[in-house]
Amino acid sequence: MIKYLEIGATIFGLLQGLLAMLNKRSNWIAYGIQMLLMIIFSLAMKLYGDVANNVFYLGVAVVGFIIWNSKDNNDIRECSFKERIIYLIVIALGTIGVAAVLSKTDDPLPLLDAFTTVSSFVATYYMMVKKIDTWIIWFVNDIFYAIEYFILPDQALYLFCLNVVWTFMAVGSYINWKKVMIEKGC
Repeated sequence: MIKYLEIGATIFGLLQGLLAMLNKRSNWIAYGIQMLLMIIFSLAMKLYGDVANNVFYLGVAVVGFIIWNSKDNNDIRECSFKERIIYLIVIALGTIGVAAVLSKTDDPLPLLDAFTTVSSFVATYYMMVKKIDTWIIWFVNDIFYAIEYFILPDQALYLFCLNVVWTFMAVGSYINWKKVMIEKGC
């Protein structure tokens, strides 16, 4: 059962990544389905930070779809220097705080789980509001997610491969979104 969840989440994750790279709002529907599968998978793997992350994402999938459907949020923008400093501080402090909580559980990788959880929250927020910095954060995050899934006691190889692919897709997404920004004069 766990492998089927992993395979399903991988398929919907690839679909979501492709649709997001192409700046399509339907990426949020694929995202919601992927998150449902990932909640169950993460519970089975005892990755409680990921469970919280994926529950959050399920709600975000709905909100993201609504925001991307709004005519007020069609332009892709860059984060200001101040926003970048803030998100780096949030990721650093959030990782420390979440790792402290996760280290009290049977989470096999509390620090790595905490970092990927917190940086995912930040990256997803910036994806919802169409800030190109989302792809920089996702690039780093996907590398660490790939490591996490590879070194788990019961390796999640499909999710490892998905995150390797997503690492490259983050680069492609950044390039594509930058092209859209230039074309629209954002």
